Amino acid sequence: MQRTPPSATFKCASNPDIPNSALNIRDTDCFVNLRKRKQPESDMASSVVEVVEQKINEQLAAWKNRLDTNIAETIRNAVNATLEHEMSKLTSSINNSLKDITTRLDDIEKSITYSGERQDNFESRLKLIEEKVVAGGSVNSQIAALENKIESMEQQARQYNIEIANLPERRNENLITLLEKIGAIIKHPINATDILSAHRVPHFDQKNQHPKNVIVKLSSKILRDNIVVAARAVRGVRSDQLSISGTPCTIYLNEHLTPKNKQLFRLCRVAAKKHNYKYTWIKHGTVLVRQTDSSPIFAIRNEQDIDKIK
Repeated sequence: MQRTPPSATFKCASNPDIPNSALNIRDTDCFVNLRKRKQPESDMASSVVEVVEQKINEQLAAWKNRLDTNIAETIRNAVNATLEHEMSKLTSSINNSLKDITTRLDDIEKSITYSGERQDNFESRLKLIEEKVVAGGSVNSQIAALENKIESMEQQARQYNIEIANLPERRNENLITLLEKIGAIIKHPINATDILSAHRVPHFDQKNQHPKNVIVKLSSKILRDNIVVAARAVRGVRSDQLSISGTPCTIYLNEHLTPKNKQLFRLCRVAAKKHNYKYTWIKHGTVLVRQTDSSPIFAIRNEQDIDKIK
């Protein structure tokens, strides 16, 4: 059944902007059908463009992701290849270095072994030498005893001799005549028949400018001792007493000593002078010292005995 439209029909122009009051019509008031207005063609084109742009962006993003993945993979592969190459070179270098170090260590070990063997050899030889030195101690003492014995024999061979020091030298001098004059001065005659030989000897030190000493060999040891004692009693002889021209000087008569005993006598005189000893003399080839007239006399037979002078 057809219904009659309401008496008051609401009419409006074709305005897309329908007022809200018109929309508040009840169903019972009107039978006007409401429908959407058609979209303009420009809006549809915009939608299509947006869809296309979205698809393009999605495709570009996919390409970008694939490209980034490919680039990263390529870089990773290149880095891995480079690292493998460098690690291979480094490993090879380390292996070569280790081989060189091993070779050098082997050489060092051989050198140490050789040095150890040489040291053992040296120690063995040193031990052998020490044993020989210990065993040679008695040999050294025997050698020293033999040297002392030879020294004693040499001194004994001089027991008939006197040594005259600081006697001025003259050309064509007559030593026998001079000895006779010396005997007259010391008040102990020295006859020509008592003189077996008389001659000058060179100094041990070639730079010594003093006159050469005169060695006189007499006929007996007793005569030698008496002449030495007489010379000491007059405290020496002066050159002017013998009518020798030149500056007067003192002439000394002593026992004829070996070079070793002369050196010992010289050292004793130095030590005695240093420690104020009054007497130092020779008797029968032995050095004797005495500090004062009342002090005891003791002998100096070697350089170690000089320490007694203090």
